[in-house]
Amino acid sequence: MFEKRGKCPRCKEFKLHPEQVMNKLSHRDNKTYICNACGDEEALIDCGVYGETQNEKEFVKTHKRSKKDV
Repeated sequence: MFEKRGKCPRCKEFKLHPEQVMNKLSHRDNKTYICNACGDEEALIDCGVYGETQNEKEFVKTHKRSKKDV
């Protein structure tokens, strides 16, 4: 059965899981739930792994590890 996904307030895509606890809590305000991809990105930005510029986002996307690399 198809479950309707909610709209992520950060990326504006319909990627929020219907069960709120399955999403991530934003690092920005600790009360807004965002999709898992945005949650991962916020955590990486906060750790200083990369910034919010488009070039840095593209670098991370193209250099993600695949399951066989782990």
